[in-house]
Amino acid sequence: MSPFAKAALLSVAAGFVFNLETTLVKAMEGVPLATLVLARALGQIAWTLPALARDPTLPRTKALPMQLFRGVLSVVSWYTYYLAFTGLPLATATVLSFTSVLFVTALAGPVLGEKVRWRRWSATLVGFAGVVAIIRPGDAGAVALDWPLAAALASALMGAMIVLTTKTLARTERTGTIMFWIGVVAVAVAVPAALPTLAWPGWGNFGLLILCGVCGPLGMHLWINALRMVDASVIAPISYIRLVFAAATGVLLFREVPDIWLGVGAALIVGSAIYITRREAQVARRRAAPLAVNAQAALPLQTTKPDSASAASSGESASPNSR
Repeated sequence: MSPFAKAALLSVAAGFVFNLETTLVKAMEGVPLATLVLARALGQIAWTLPALARDPTLPRTKALPMQLFRGVLSVVSWYTYYLAFTGLPLATATVLSFTSVLFVTALAGPVLGEKVRWRRWSATLVGFAGVVAIIRPGDAGAVALDWPLAAALASALMGAMIVLTTKTLARTERTGTIMFWIGVVAVAVAVPAALPTLAWPGWGNFGLLILCGVCGPLGMHLWINALRMVDASVIAPISYIRLVFAAATGVLLFREVPDIWLGVGAALIVGSAIYITRREAQVARRRAAPLAVNAQAALPLQTTKPDSASAASSGESASPNSR
């Protein structure tokens, strides 16, 4: 099997797992939001324990304040993300989560000092026009302007900030170290927040909570492995198959029938996100070409291999589910 075929299968699997996570969240009844976030936090820290057992130096970091900030962003993102999916149709919440790519473009200049040219700005505006098409302010059949909608957009914004902080951390930190500190901070925040409403949810919900806690880190693991095989701009379009999973699940399990405006908005958002991802890859290749030539001239016998932190950074920047 070719690297592209393997990466495509991993990307589809990641989309399925991410959709399963949100389906589980929507299926749970009577479980407080804080308990959902606690399950996700415990799943995150549990995912890093095998790596910690193999390498006791995993917690060592050169950027502790940024690690703590990155962890807090994840917790806030999980709260808003789950609130969006409990209050909105699966397909609608999924499409709105894709706007994180648009927010990355909007924030790349002021936060990272990157020069964003008119092509990417135009694509970003087209994507936000898709958001307007979905919301349709003033239309009686539109998405209600309430907390779930605000949470969906806030989650996308948090996802963009996660992308930018991960890019910064990836310059000096390993993927395992970043994942470990996300788990530590998430548990530290989620436990006291969940305690006041913590109660036995019943065996059914308990099983769903365990699955939910596993799905988040598993989905990201699959996605990052896909990105290690091929360029992000090649595999990113396949990841949007998650929208197909969400629409099908919404119809079959929750009787949520998408309307034409959701289709229009999804086309604008996904189309602009794919364009931005590919445009960023083109710019990155042009910038890297002179550096690669110089490095090869200086060290003709040395070959380099991208480390896992770089892979994680690329995965976050292209992922429609950067949490």
